[in-house]
Parts: sequence; C-alpha cells; structure tokens
Amino acid sequence: MDRTLHFLLLFCLQRFNGERSLSAVYHLLSGKKSAQTLQDSKWFRLEKLFGAYKDVSGYELEKAAAELMTDQCLSLVGDRSYVLTEKGEEQFERWLPSARFLKHLNGFLYHSVDTLFWYRLSLFVQTISNLVHKCRFEPIHRHEATFEWVKRYIFSQKRTASEWAHALYNELVDLLTALSDEEAEMLTLRLTSFERIGWTNEQLAAFFNKDSLYIQLMLQHVLHYMMERLVRDAASFPILHALARDLVSPVSLTRSAQKTYEWLQSQKDIEEIARIRGLKRSTIEDHIVEIAANVPGFSIEPFVDEKTRRNVMKATKELGTKQLRKIRKAVGDHVSYFEIRLILAKAGEAGES
Repeated sequence: MDRTLHFLLLFCLQRFNGERSLSAVYHLLSGKKSAQTLQDSKWFRLEKLFGAYKDVSGYELEKAAAELMTDQCLSLVGDRSYVLTEKGEEQFERWLPSARFLKHLNGFLYHSVDTLFWYRLSLFVQTISNLVHKCRFEPIHRHEATFEWVKRYIFSQKRTASEWAHALYNELVDLLTALSDEEAEMLTLRLTSFERIGWTNEQLAAFFNKDSLYIQLMLQHVLHYMMERLVRDAASFPILHALARDLVSPVSLTRSAQKTYEWLQSQKDIEEIARIRGLKRSTIEDHIVEIAANVPGFSIEPFVDEKTRRNVMKATKELGTKQLRKIRKAVGDHVSYFEIRLILAKAGEAGES
C-alpha cells in the first residue's frame, strides 16, 4: 500500500471538499496546464502539488480511492467525487507531520523546470568531480542540451578544476545546511561523482525505508528549495545560481494566456483581443481569469465592480462553496460566470477565503 499516494489523495480531496471529481485530482497532480486546473490549484490552495506527480495514472488514483473507501476514510458524494469521513480526517492528521516535502514543494512554479535543473546540477557535479581526478567518464544524462549547457558554462570562466570543485563544495554545503540531515543525504546519495554512480529512487527508498513516491517528492522539495534560494540569494551562490537563473519565472501562465496578457498591457479590450487573435470571447475570458490568479498586482477592476466583488465573496463565505452555479443563484443572474470566476481567482491569488 503506497501510503504517500493515499496521503496526496486525502490532501486534495479534503481541499476540494466534494466540489471536484477524481479527474480534477489527476489533472492537478499530473500538471495539466489548462485554465480550469490552474484555477483549481489557486482556489483550493493546492499550488504545492501542481504537477508534483507527473506520471500518475488514472488507474492508480481509482485504486487508491477504492482502498480508502474500503478503509472507511472516504465517502462518495457524487460521480467520482469524495469527501473525507471522520476517520479519513483523523488519518490525514496523523500522516500530515511526516509529509515533510510540503514545506518547500512548489509545483506551480517549478514543476516544468525542476527536471532540467536536476540535469544541470547532477551533470555539473559529475563533470567537476571527474575533472579534478582527471578521469574520463560517461555523462550521467543523455540530454544533449544539458551537456552543451554544462560544457559552455565551464569554459565561460577561467577557473582550474580544483577552484571549481572548492567553490562548488562550499556553495552546496551552505545551501544544504538549512535542510535536515536526511534531506541533504538524499540529494548527496543521488549525485554521481568520479568514483560512484548516484543511487536511484528505488535504492533510496530501500535505504530510508520509505516508498518511492515519498523519495521522489522529497527530492523535488529539495530541488524547489534550492531554486527558490538560489534566485532569492544569488550573490551568496554565484556558481549554483547560474544553473537556475534562466529557468525560474515568477509567473506561470499558459502560452496562449501570456499572449492575451501582452495585448491587455497594450490597452486592448476583450472584444479587440478576440478579434485580433481569432478566438472566442469565452477563451479570452478564460485567459483573463488565469492571469488574475497568477499575476501579482493584476487589477480586475476593469472587468468587475467592487459591489459585485463584495457580494460574490460574501456568498462564497456564507455558502461555504466555490461552485459557480450555487454562487450565481445566490447573487443573481445579472452577475456573469466570468465575473464570479474572476473574483474567485483574485481571491485565491490574495489568499482570501
């Protein structure tokens, strides 16, 4: 029984509270970059887990849900929609303290670049280690772009192999000091040097007596911590900062929403953008909701008035729901679904409840 997957499912279903189906959990964990999934991650405060388990299958989630139902931890409330039972809530609370990967995990920002960052870090460490010991080696990754990047980076600076190694070692030690010994050891054992091949997740799972998904999430959490710290404190980590600086973006938008955002910045309205881009008005509205949820400081005032915003937030709080149909029934049909979605998106971005 994969306890970590059961925990992830309980985490998501507790936040969704019966308002989303198992499909929404699948799209969230696998990192589907649709407007709906991006909104859900914000509305239900699940950004940490966005794209955290890219290889998850629908079958795995169905099986895990069935097992939790058998254990009386879940109750079915609709078509593939669940809520946690009292026993499920108790089980979730028992597991929560051991889910240490939640501390730095930020799938919303890093899920699409953490693998590339890992390729660079691990190949860079392997290369420097072998250069110091004057050993020929086979690159740990067959990723041509990473191979070229590391080679270009090393040749761009006039350092000896020992100078590279000394500076790299000091930065890694300083960077990992803030983590627990177990977390630092996991990353270190995963790295390849001139004399040893890095361990696989399966080997780490056996060594630490954890399941493979737990190890995967812990390593992601460490990589996300590293990227966040390197970008925030570049001056303290000049060597390692170079590995992350072109990968991390403070805003995560789908490509099409990014184009719409650029037109909005050019003072174009919804109808103009739809005409210019040859898209439906509803598609542009989807983009604006996505932008409101993800771009700090983006104002929704041009699209919805303050009275409507207050009424929607009041209805959301009183009803205890984010279901659009129920909210619209409470506030009146004169308020559009677009306006409600926009208000909820902005509330999620601001951390309102």
